[in-house]
Amino acid sequence: MASGNTQIIPYSPPPPSSSSKSTYEVFLSFRGEDTRYSFTDHLYHALISHGIHTFRDDDELERGGVIASDLQKAIEESKIYVIIFSANYANSRWGLDELVEISQLQRLILPIFYHVDPSDVRKQTGSYEKAFLDHEKEADEEKKDKCQKWRIALTKVGNLAGYDLQKYRHETSLIQKIIDDIVEELNSKFLLPISKEIVGMNSRLEYLISLINLESNDVRMIGIYGFGGIGKTTISKVVYNNIFNLFESSIFLENVRERSLNSSGQLQLQKELLNGAINGKNVEIISVHEGINMIKQRLHSKRVLLILDDVDKLEQLKSLAGEHGWFGPKSRIIITTRD
Repeated sequence: MASGNTQIIPYSPPPPSSSSKSTYEVFLSFRGEDTRYSFTDHLYHALISHGIHTFRDDDELERGGVIASDLQKAIEESKIYVIIFSANYANSRWGLDELVEISQLQRLILPIFYHVDPSDVRKQTGSYEKAFLDHEKEADEEKKDKCQKWRIALTKVGNLAGYDLQKYRHETSLIQKIIDDIVEELNSKFLLPISKEIVGMNSRLEYLISLINLESNDVRMIGIYGFGGIGKTTISKVVYNNIFNLFESSIFLENVRERSLNSSGQLQLQKELLNGAINGKNVEIISVHEGINMIKQRLHSKRVLLILDDVDKLEQLKSLAGEHGWFGPKSRIIITTRD
């Protein structure tokens, strides 16, 4: 078990800002029968193991060309879309509808050409031509219009910079490249929002980083205290943005005091901590006591960065980070408080 270290520092003189998250960081679009139990499965688990909250549609039933409401919601609330173009991708009508929806969003789309020539996707030739001959057979005007939308989406996404499996010696090499690129994208674009008015904060930031001491193997808890509105939240966000990518999981829980006025609020904070720390899986807990036990069980071997913003009662700390031993070696817990 890792040793523990606790530091309390005062903080005196920009106000906190709120952050929002999409439901999913990555949405996987693929043809089930081609890659579900091979490449897509390997890529999905690689994303999950890197703490990237990923949507994979596990419903293999055709939907008659209609995108289910839960799938539509997942598309709308994702940040990055990975499209796995395989030989039979264009056979799926609902898969093509899904692609049309994705292609209309102004977000990052990463096409993967899996055992298919990119030009077949762009120009609808080869196996994609055969698929469209079937789609357009005896099609009425409405179906012809839909087919044209599918073609436009395939051409648009097929022309984007992506990954051609033929250029990689092994599938594992391709998967690692995709993971690296996605991690870099997430790290650069999904930081906590910070007020620009941080003049004079550098010296305090340097002191705080020195206390955090990233090289130390122990579990460290650092407390920052001072009057409200003097910048404690801001400096903790700056710290988070500077070091979060060095941890297996990073969680920022804001406004703990306001959100812990009742047991349901404490329960929700525990759920957010667990969901953020165990690879984006949706955790269900029914009591604060159960939440404490699950935090101990799930996080004791993970290197975690946890920031608890505006804590004002010991009970809040006990339900979220009661002891150093709840977290793995090199974990860092930062608490801001007025007391």
